[in-house]
Amino acid sequence: MKTFEEAFRLDGKVAIVTGGATGIGFGIASCLIEAGALVVIAARRKELLDEACAKLGPRAIGMPLDITDTDSIPAFVDAVMEKTGRIDVLVNNAGNTCKKPIEEVSKADIQQVLDVHVLGSFMLAQAVVPRMKERGKGSIIFISSMSSFLAMDNISPYSISKSAVLGVVRSMASEVSPYGIRVNSIAPGWIMTPMFENILQLIPSRRDKVLGRTPLKEFGEPEDIGWAAAYLASDAARFITAATIIVDGGAVVGL
Repeated sequence: MKTFEEAFRLDGKVAIVTGGATGIGFGIASCLIEAGALVVIAARRKELLDEACAKLGPRAIGMPLDITDTDSIPAFVDAVMEKTGRIDVLVNNAGNTCKKPIEEVSKADIQQVLDVHVLGSFMLAQAVVPRMKERGKGSIIFISSMSSFLAMDNISPYSISKSAVLGVVRSMASEVSPYGIRVNSIAPGWIMTPMFENILQLIPSRRDKVLGRTPLKEFGEPEDIGWAAAYLASDAARFITAATIIVDGGAVVGL
């Protein structure tokens, strides 16, 4: 039997976190580093990567990646391997959204969201699977959403893409778990990121509405998602695959 430290620590492991320079992604990277991992944070904007790495310290490596440029993904994975020698964990966190009434949603609107959450994330996972197979072990984590479970107005492209993520997780887990690679997802609730803070300032009534349906009566922090990711990345979660952990203060069952 492993000790607590052996089960939950990530010492010696290398993780990739897409969209890791800000918001929830930064919280995930912070927690993985605190657990002992070397973390490659991937994002499009180099200046944000540099700022994030300065805050995260020497176990953070910033590497530019536009996940919608799927042709660049194999070279990105090769570069991570060359720099770190291994890939143990992938957190597909990069995201975008489209907020429009359903009558105004175009084909392009849907495609641009699918390109990030589904196509780009799938292709990156596909590229790391052979590297994980070589080691006989790995953890791939997708970030889903409450919109996969709850009806939310004016975000149909986002809801479509995040619901598709759950299908990707189940099908990928079925195929790669026999090789020791676990595939799971985390569905965050309302998390206090700078973006969400701006929304609350613009729409003050949103605060009471959200807290009114959240049994814990508070907003989450990026680290709440980060610690869930650290758990799924660790050996403590060795028998968990094809699962979704909902981290939402109970909102999915709230009134």
